[in-house]
Amino acid sequence: VFSAFGFVHKIATFEKAAGFQALVQFTDVETASAARSALDGRSIPKYLLPGHVASCNLRMSYSAHTDLNIKFQSHRSRDYTNPYLPVNHTAMDGSMQPALGADGKKVETQSNVLLALIENMQYAVTVDVLHTVFSAYGTVQKIAIFEKNGSTQALVQYSDIATAAIAKEALEGHCIYDGGYCKLRLSYSRHTDLNVK
Repeated sequence: VFSAFGFVHKIATFEKAAGFQALVQFTDVETASAARSALDGRSIPKYLLPGHVASCNLRMSYSAHTDLNIKFQSHRSRDYTNPYLPVNHTAMDGSMQPALGADGKKVETQSNVLLALIENMQYAVTVDVLHTVFSAYGTVQKIAIFEKNGSTQALVQYSDIATAAIAKEALEGHCIYDGGYCKLRLSYSRHTDLNVK
């Protein structure tokens, strides 16, 4: 949502009495001003929201903070300028830990590479499109798109498993385009380092 206006450097989210809040840091005041003017009072498109959230209206104002101090990457905070910042595993939810499913079988082995099956593909999905979608959750190192069994699939590589897990949880079942088009079905790949030529 925010990267449409310019490079997002850092994001920090938190809960307050007034509800869910986020601090979003851009390169400069002009970019932040453009984002504020365009997004204040608008709704985040439904296809970008988790299934349990019906709507999300944005109320924008300027923060007194000029440089966010992000100490670690998590589902609550992200510094897109520092891919080497440590991941805080305790800030992740319980689904990040190895667990048994309802059927008693071990949950799939995690990997830093996600396999994306793209369903209902009515529009082109390029490396740039996937990079935009997946980089919202961390630095994407490599992407490979291929056809298999008559469907379009992609491998998306992050630097670590925790970041891939955050992206998988956030994007599973989401549609890249409004109207239910290009729906993502995600699983962990057996690959850990893609050889993109």
